[in-house]
Amino acid sequence: MEFDMSKIKAGYTLRRVAGTYFLLDITQSGRPYKKPLQLNEVGADIWTFLQEGCSEDEVVKKLQEEYGVDAEMLRSDVEEFLQTLSNYVSKK
Repeated sequence: MEFDMSKIKAGYTLRRVAGTYFLLDITQSGRPYKKPLQLNEVGADIWTFLQEGCSEDEVVKKLQEEYGVDAEMLRSDVEEFLQTLSNYVSKK
């Protein structure tokens, strides 16, 4: 699944609070309130790499360099994250 970052509407930002990462929709009106998406450190890294314009393959490579984990395991994790991200941004 190749993820198209351009399909994510503008207005999302990543914040770290007390050691936890949150992806926030900063354009929402608050009615209904869209809760922030909580991310772990790897999820925050994936988001950052995507924001930098990295492809899915580049994200996997960067994570492998950073964490020293098997590429196929990372690819599965990245695909799962991208599906979660896609579901989150499509919520109204």
